[in-house]
Amino acid sequence: MIFMEHGIFEVKIEGNLLLVDATGPFNEELIIQYEKALETCIQSLEASEWNQVITLHQMSLFTPEAEQILTNTVINRKSRGLTACAVVLMNVEGESLIKTQMSRCYDRARVKHNFTTSIHDANEWLATL
Repeated sequence: MIFMEHGIFEVKIEGNLLLVDATGPFNEELIIQYEKALETCIQSLEASEWNQVITLHQMSLFTPEAEQILTNTVINRKSRGLTACAVVLMNVEGESLIKTQMSRCYDRARVKHNFTTSIHDANEWLATL
């Protein structure tokens, strides 16, 4: 059965950073669209190493299927130059669950990641790497 997309996102590039702003919850259908939207950005970044800052809002949890697809996209991103990801949790619900899900994805892909509550702190952490 096909479902409507749940969640919203915006992706853009600034320098060697992939910036994502997203509000969940997220289902498989949305993550498939997310992967497609990332492709153009990754094509312009993959010539060198790059990082990402993901800002999450509200109940940014993933269905099990969406989490598996997200893990695969992170593995793909790492193979194309991704070195680290800072995850900014802005007024999220279920923070410990979000951290658990996101950590599973990034740990499986062997990508350094860190959780913060501000974009400033995210950028500072990335600058230390």
